[in-house]
Amino acid sequence: MATAVSMRPAPVRLRRPAGSIVQPARRYQGREKSSTQSQPIERPDLRLVEQVRVKRFSMVTTVLIAIATILTSIVVFQTVIAEQQLRLDKITTDVRLARFHYDELRQQRAELRAPDYLREQAMLLGMSQGLSTKFEEIPADVVASVMAATGGMDKEILNPPMLEDLASKTMKVAIP
Repeated sequence: MATAVSMRPAPVRLRRPAGSIVQPARRYQGREKSSTQSQPIERPDLRLVEQVRVKRFSMVTTVLIAIATILTSIVVFQTVIAEQQLRLDKITTDVRLARFHYDELRQQRAELRAPDYLREQAMLLGMSQGLSTKFEEIPADVVASVMAATGGMDKEILNPPMLEDLASKTMKVAIP
């Protein structure tokens, strides 16, 4: 008998067209239809039922995911800070070395410009210190011819004042 039930095909349910009337099932075959049963019963209007929401994650799973996300972001943030600190240390070291090198170059420059060093180098080249100082006065026409040969001149340079005039102007400016 069990095989007979399993071999039977499943019943097919047909859809009724919209506006069709549903007849009540007959419970008692022997009774006659009453007045209420003779009238067809209309199908009730359809209504929307709220959909049951199925939670994908439980509250504990949501909290664990949030904590894992926060911890991961903290680790990434700390890694970025560590990388930036290494770069900053390298730059600081480079600046310190550059300052040390600059100080060494300044020291070398000061040594090369020292009068004692210059005197020694001059002596090695065969130069000697002069015994006396003598100034030569250049005539004004020589200065004018040189200036004319070099190009356009200023009016003051074309006719330079005499040495006595320059000294008197300097004295007038110096005396209040």
